[in-house]
Amino acid sequence: MIHIDWNSKQCTSPDECRDCLEVCPQGVFAIYPEGGRKPGVPTTNWTIAPVWLSLCTGCEVCQEVCPQHAIAVSVA
Repeated sequence: MIHIDWNSKQCTSPDECRDCLEVCPQGVFAIYPEGGRKPGVPTTNWTIAPVWLSLCTGCEVCQEVCPQHAIAVSVA
């Protein structure tokens, strides 16, 4: 079983970085507004999280490219 630990406190600028989103060959990660979207209000609090864990192959590419070391992939 593959487990992805993602530390939101270490991922300080997900809307600017997006490295894990771009490099993951399986599309495991998603970016979304923390408080949801509100009509007419610009979204400022974005977050990234491993959403589709069942797609993860454990390649660890996301862990390798994360400049903030916010991702840890483990295989149990």
